[in-house]
Amino acid sequence: MNTTTYSIEQANRFIKEKEEEVKNTKYRLGYHIAAPTGWINDPNGLVFFRGEYHVFYQYYPYEAEWGPMHWGHAKSKDLINWEALPVALAPEFDYEKGGCFSGSAVVFQDKLYLIYTGHNEEKNPKEVQCIAVSEDGIHFRKSESNPVIPSPPEDGSEDFRDPKVSFRDGKWHMVVGSGKDGKGKVLTFTSQDLETWHYEGVLLESDGEQGTMWECPDLFTIGEYDVLIFSPMEMEGSKTRYVIGKIDEQNKFNPINNDEIDFGPDFYAPQTFEDNKGRRLLISWMNMWKKEMPEKEDGWAGALTIPRELSIKDQKLIMTVPEEFKELRGNLLENSKGILQHDKMVKPLRNLCIEVHANISLKETDAEVIGLEVVSELEERFFIGYNRSYGNLIVDRTKMKKGDKDKVEVQYKKDNNINFEMYFDTSSVELFVDEGEKVLSHRIYFAGEHLNIRNLSANGMTDYHDLKIWQLNI
Repeated sequence: MNTTTYSIEQANRFIKEKEEEVKNTKYRLGYHIAAPTGWINDPNGLVFFRGEYHVFYQYYPYEAEWGPMHWGHAKSKDLINWEALPVALAPEFDYEKGGCFSGSAVVFQDKLYLIYTGHNEEKNPKEVQCIAVSEDGIHFRKSESNPVIPSPPEDGSEDFRDPKVSFRDGKWHMVVGSGKDGKGKVLTFTSQDLETWHYEGVLLESDGEQGTMWECPDLFTIGEYDVLIFSPMEMEGSKTRYVIGKIDEQNKFNPINNDEIDFGPDFYAPQTFEDNKGRRLLISWMNMWKKEMPEKEDGWAGALTIPRELSIKDQKLIMTVPEEFKELRGNLLENSKGILQHDKMVKPLRNLCIEVHANISLKETDAEVIGLEVVSELEERFFIGYNRSYGNLIVDRTKMKKGDKDKVEVQYKKDNNINFEMYFDTSSVELFVDEGEKVLSHRIYFAGEHLNIRNLSANGMTDYHDLKIWQLNI
């Protein structure tokens, strides 16, 4: 079998030489997973193994640009403090020459298995499914049977990637993303041993308006419902979708409801897993293709979101922040009604690791647009708020000097109160509205060094019933 010029040893040596150059750069995040050097995208192999959380991710260590994909690796005992581990996979063999693409992880016979797509643009088929196994959860050996699924079925196409594996009904189930004739779809396979796989058919496919290829599928159960998530390619106005429904006896997914998972522009390829507490947790890439990513100047690009806990309410998928994040709270910096109406709270950019709770009382103000604004000494402005006339949530980056400049408006009709829960980091903010009814994830890049956080409304009135700002201990 032909080998490539890449190896795990080479990648780890390069990281060791370069990681100090990246560690304290301007936009480096405080409590999010980011690669020690180079490029990061999709989270992979989320799993709870031997008392610890493991997160793998798509990784190119040598440049702050996408390249032949490796698998980076980090672990944690608490979902907050992450330890960087050696590279888990490198594209060493011919069947994966173009990269070890996305996949998943499972625990089987007290060993940790990675299931991933081997990609080689020069071969036909160009994408195949592979496995690797580890005794210690750190060092992985690729199966001699690779590729364990050497070609797509007739229902699929050459786009055949991102296997997500789970165990139910006494066997392993795999969903794989694909597409054919302009319709995205999810294909299913089953196995008893993770090496020999049997094709079971199409679980669900697009109706013709939901994208041409469905990347990064994930299938799981919450309560009485089955949930399928995927990232559609070429679906206007959408990056990540969920479908709630039920799988019938013919292994077909019968949808009940569907919607966007996260309405922010910097969210793609989420993956979920179940932990030892029975929680269904989700982590996503906190970026998107064709973004500016100013951190590239410092030798790194991209990050992952904080973990989110999933539940279903009124047949809708809800995302909330796990309880563990309360332990990050340090000093309560502000806690009173309308505290930032007149006075500004100044923070250095590197200390923008804060949690903000704002209860907006719509009955106590006549203001049309209300919210929080972050302003730098260079007159950059970043705004999060609500337009009561249109019933829209607003996140506005149009007045920033660096990064993407856009304004996101999401319809959300409310008459009484709106609760905003915001997690700021040095170059990101994740907004959870009304305990996860809507979620928006953004990367933000201030050119300035000192930030003023203030209450903003059209008529200067007090708009908050309560406002709390905690400094986060990182």
